[in-house]
Amino acid sequence: MKYSTLSSKLSDSPTLAMAAKAKKLVSEGLDIISFSAGEPDFHTPAQVKAAGIAAIKKNITGYTASSGTPELRKHVARWMTREVGVEYAPNQILVSSGAKFAIAAAILATVDPGDEVIFPAPYWVSYPDMIKLAGAEPIPVETDLAHGFKMTPSALEASITPKTKMVLLNSPNNPTGAVYSHTELIALAEVLARFPEVWILSDEIYSRLIFDGKKHRSIAAISSNIAERTIIVNGVSKAFSMTGWRIGWAAGPKELIARAGKIQSHTTSCPSSISQSAAEAALQMDDSFMADWVEQYSRRRDIFIDLLKAVPGIKPFVPDGAFYLFCDIRQWIGKTKPKGGKLSSCFDAAEYLLDEAMIAAVPGDAFGAEGYIRFSFACSEDDIRRGVPRIAEAAGKLK
Repeated sequence: MKYSTLSSKLSDSPTLAMAAKAKKLVSEGLDIISFSAGEPDFHTPAQVKAAGIAAIKKNITGYTASSGTPELRKHVARWMTREVGVEYAPNQILVSSGAKFAIAAAILATVDPGDEVIFPAPYWVSYPDMIKLAGAEPIPVETDLAHGFKMTPSALEASITPKTKMVLLNSPNNPTGAVYSHTELIALAEVLARFPEVWILSDEIYSRLIFDGKKHRSIAAISSNIAERTIIVNGVSKAFSMTGWRIGWAAGPKELIARAGKIQSHTTSCPSSISQSAAEAALQMDDSFMADWVEQYSRRRDIFIDLLKAVPGIKPFVPDGAFYLFCDIRQWIGKTKPKGGKLSSCFDAAEYLLDEAMIAAVPGDAFGAEGYIRFSFACSEDDIRRGVPRIAEAAGKLK
């Protein structure tokens, strides 16, 4: 039997694969400490869970409007208007089964085969494959530590060609935790102003998870001209710890949202009715609890970084947002493991940590960055304090 050419071009999600392998080992009774998770370890707020339970009891269990219930689209529009500083109406909102599908629908609604989509590297693992699904060409733009893993205006401009259809930004970034400042976004917007046919997709799913008193900024707020061709993706998964509820959204020009809605109607039909009721409650509740969550993430980050100072050959990048430590482990590459065999890649390093130290992490090549590894601090302080000495011991055994 033959399979499609497209399916052969796509790769499995390395982050989900590593998390699944770690869970399997845990089920076998091994004391695996997972630093691979891309989701909060806090529970969904009780008020939100109660709204989901109430929806079930009220028999709100059928299909909804494909692009989301009118009530939820209204609440998302209000929430986004406050968050971004740009006025959004309900018909500018597409509610999807997770922010991931919102990104995919936005790309499919704007990008044609043969087009190019630019995005900074390191990047979230799914961006290149989503672009390939549209038949387009992923164009990663290399960033470096010297520039805080952020794309510079000159690098952006040098990457734009007549085939460029979209620029995809992610702030706070997964995997680095880099956050673009207002000044940096203005500089990127000045470049994009010279290319008015290029769409902008801004993935802001970690917008509420920012540290050290810094503020989240959206490129859509720079000017009305930029806002008119910007799609912002956000959702309840990270901010409200609702990953399994699968509710995300896209906000942007109403014609684009309508077209993305058509794509959704012929693929997933509509988001879960129960989850939409829960998301309504989330967007209306007092969200002051998030400050405590952010404080805990910040404390874990600092503990993790402090403990990593004792680990030979590893250099963590200090993130301004999200809940990841992106670490340079290039000094490990080429070294010999205690039982023989060399570490030839960061994938080898991640497997070595799992086998030798029972630590689950995600290799940097999944994010377009060979020689790096990503640790999540969306876990307990106890896991961090127990886990980093294991990493240190394993690192110390490399020759």
